[in-house]
Amino acid sequence: MPKSKTAPLILIVAAVIVAAGIALYLSRQGAEAGSPNNAAAAQGNGHIRGDEKAPITLVEYGDYQCPTCGLYHPIIAELLSRYHGKLKLEYHHFPLIQIHPNAMAAATAAEAAAEQGKFWEMHDQLYARQQEWAPNPNAPTLFLQYALQLGLDGNRFQQSMNSPATRDRVLADVTRGSAVVQGTPTFILNGELIPELPGLEGLADRINRLLPTAK
Repeated sequence: MPKSKTAPLILIVAAVIVAAGIALYLSRQGAEAGSPNNAAAAQGNGHIRGDEKAPITLVEYGDYQCPTCGLYHPIIAELLSRYHGKLKLEYHHFPLIQIHPNAMAAATAAEAAAEQGKFWEMHDQLYARQQEWAPNPNAPTLFLQYALQLGLDGNRFQQSMNSPATRDRVLADVTRGSAVVQGTPTFILNGELIPELPGLEGLADRINRLLPTAK
């Protein structure tokens, strides 16, 4: 029986994928995570929630399909409420597409909503309804439903979701954070990388220590 002509091609594609994964792993391991220079470079050009003039900035690199990011979503909301006018959130995308197949589509949905002035509304929907869309093989259909519920133009939303420019905005965040992000969520507080996930009171304690000198 003749061998399938597709078998060598499949092996080549598999080898390329494995090699790319190894290269990404090595590049991440070689990054000086926690370096002040890297943390500083990972800030800026994100979506801002809270008073833009607030003296303390909490930068978050998140993945909408990440369960831990979902758990931290209400924690960040509580911090912004507790430190109203003193703390702002700067959000960046970091979809872990190797383990979260719908993460990139979710990030582009948020960016598509941003074009119509509803980034944070979509952001909140994606985290609040994470268990609904995360396992769904047709997640973009649900994202369109969310967009319509938010009063967005459905056609414009879909065109933006499928636009290379929208995807490039997400990838720009990934590039910006690649030197410091080892997992999601990753937090940077006033230029200092937080190496662990300290929870609500742990983050509050760090903020309290910054308040006396914050300007």
